[in-house]
Amino acid sequence: MSTIDQAAPAAETHRVPGHVIYRRVLAERTSYALAAVGMAVGPQVDDSAWSYLASGGIGLGTLAWLYTKTRDPDQGPGVLTRAQRALPVLTAAGTYVANLITPGFNWWEVVAPAAWASLMGWMAPLTRSAGLVLKLTEHQEQEQRERQGAGPGEPLTYSEFLAAKWQQATGDGTRLVSITPYRPDRPDFEAVVVAQTGKAVPVFTEVQLAAAFDVPVGTVRLRPVPGSGPGRMRLIARPTTEDTERAAEGLRGLWESAVAAPGGAAPGVGLIDYRSEPHRIVLLVASPPGKEIRLPHTAICSAFGIDDPSRLVIETDGIRQGVVSVYKTNPLMKVRKATVDDLTMDEKGRITIGVCHDGKAARMRLWDPGQGALRGITAGVTGAGKSVLQNLILAAEKRSGVVSWVGDVQGGMSLPEAEGRVDWFAKGPVETLLMLTAAHAVMKYRERVSNEMGRGDFALGRPWPLINITLDEINRLLSHPDEAMRKAAAYLIADIQKTGRKVGIGIRLAVQSLHLKDLGDDDAIRQQGKVGALFLMRTASSSTKEMGLDGIAPAGFQMENIPARIYENGQIEALFSGADDEDGESTAGMAYMFLDGRAKFMRTFFAQKVDGVYPDLIALYGDEPANGITEGEAKAAEAGAAIYALRHTNPYADCDTLAQAMGLAPGGEPTAGTLAPDTADIGDGAPAPAAAGAPFGIPFGDSGPDIGEEPGLQDQILELLADGPKQLKELRAALPGFQPSSVSNACSQLKAKGLAISRKRGQWQLTDN
Repeated sequence: MSTIDQAAPAAETHRVPGHVIYRRVLAERTSYALAAVGMAVGPQVDDSAWSYLASGGIGLGTLAWLYTKTRDPDQGPGVLTRAQRALPVLTAAGTYVANLITPGFNWWEVVAPAAWASLMGWMAPLTRSAGLVLKLTEHQEQEQRERQGAGPGEPLTYSEFLAAKWQQATGDGTRLVSITPYRPDRPDFEAVVVAQTGKAVPVFTEVQLAAAFDVPVGTVRLRPVPGSGPGRMRLIARPTTEDTERAAEGLRGLWESAVAAPGGAAPGVGLIDYRSEPHRIVLLVASPPGKEIRLPHTAICSAFGIDDPSRLVIETDGIRQGVVSVYKTNPLMKVRKATVDDLTMDEKGRITIGVCHDGKAARMRLWDPGQGALRGITAGVTGAGKSVLQNLILAAEKRSGVVSWVGDVQGGMSLPEAEGRVDWFAKGPVETLLMLTAAHAVMKYRERVSNEMGRGDFALGRPWPLINITLDEINRLLSHPDEAMRKAAAYLIADIQKTGRKVGIGIRLAVQSLHLKDLGDDDAIRQQGKVGALFLMRTASSSTKEMGLDGIAPAGFQMENIPARIYENGQIEALFSGADDEDGESTAGMAYMFLDGRAKFMRTFFAQKVDGVYPDLIALYGDEPANGITEGEAKAAEAGAAIYALRHTNPYADCDTLAQAMGLAPGGEPTAGTLAPDTADIGDGAPAPAAAGAPFGIPFGDSGPDIGEEPGLQDQILELLADGPKQLKELRAALPGFQPSSVSNACSQLKAKGLAISRKRGQWQLTDN
């Protein structure tokens, strides 16, 4: 690329980064290759008059443009620039017309386009005419001006800059010539050191050579020039690429022999290109056309001799291409702490919760402006980092105006930092179930009001805030020995997952297992949770990993379990040297994050635990009061669960079953107006009766969520029909706490019992009327 710098027209130059020049030349050469194919094939396929007119018109038009642009003899370098730009078009048009004129097929009709493409690719006239020179840093430009006296309007090329540094460091005894950078985006280069006539190049130490260019010692060397005497020496300066490029070249051979070869880790998957960085090598690979890409993680680690699987990260497009990143050490060994800016939601609903393996920010959405509230699942064993992740999200919700309801089924021990800092912190299985019931009532309230408003989606703050429900250790409730509680929780979670999105109620689950028996035997809970953000941390079994990946992992993706600890020099080296287990770094917070069909290896921000809590995370919540729901929603929640007003007192935190919770009330029954009010004004004048006789108004009996057997529903319908015949839609409007299908089923059951009849279509009345 240095030849481009030297050939740039003097009239106008543009300083750009080296990679811009590299890409422009690559694009120009690629276009010549494609054009050459068209020049060889086109005349053989179509030699009509239109072909003559098109090719001839392009050539004549270019000549006319060049003539009009070069008539002024005072334009100077501008004439050369325009001639450079017209050269590829004129020569291509001439070659194409020559192929058209020649009858039949001749060998030179293929050779001529190929020669044209080679010549144009070597010359790169379009890029040269742009007047691009390598852009240096501000510090380098300042050094140039100080050492050569150049003014602000007289920048030096990179080659001139290097020559000036050498002359200042060594004096007038030698000169640095034939400077050739290895890559335009790196400072590495080769050059020739020329001594004065009749003298030899002095012997310089490694320290002197490194000091001349201010690079690490040992990265600059002098070597003899083949066919030349001691008056010339070859200087090689590779401060950044030597080690990584040597390793990459070794990887190319290793990939072909141990991975792509028959019987290798991924037979047939070829290495297309690679990129070297200081701490990693990025490999672009592809399967043969017509074959789906398969990159087995463990097998490739074995081929490369990697004993820490987190040092190798595989990403694919799900079709036939993939990117393999090989790191010297685990890229997520150390991660910084979170800041308030990280946890402040942007206009797209995103927050930053950590760092991806490639150094990019790991972002997730608290909500999607185009879809509404979101669902999600975080799976990982104890110590995997679920609590830190949930606290980061909850602190971000508080900072971003989101209402947070938290169910800590472990009695408040999983997320103690959140207590008192969110709108509702439910402890234990009973209060978590009551919180879910209240959330379900709020969801039905929002659905009814949205229907009255004619809305079909959720708008943030118009009129309600976003509510996100976090359920930690929810396996304990969904696998509870009390069948009624287990089925009730499964029904509520599944229904909120399915319909809460459009009314701004999201729900996230944090679990240790994804087995159905630990999720209330409801596959819908697992599948709906994976629709949103899925975090797979260190798991206890491969089955949990496979259940999480099923249906969402990109084609060809394979995930290895994250180890409990990682070591600077690898696990095997630690075992061989007898290192103590505590010498390793915990992998807490490392996870595979699945969003929008992509898998990202990331780690949450670091947090230090002190005396059982995370002070850093507590500080991120801030001192402001927690965000709350509207008055109408609060009344709906009170009618649905009967304890919303008591949520900060946690009266049922120590109860394991609903029976124990009911024993707290006088006489063993809910007290009217406190635990299970008959009706409540929920903001629009319509009553929302709780299920009479049901514990705390939860509409589930011993048999679980059987829509047709919801306790109290039939009694309430009989009370409404006592005032006279009612249309079915009137009954549904009067019973907003129940599903419309539940009301229909209950009416049919009353008819079967002989208590109600339907005289007209959709109209019900008591039998004795």
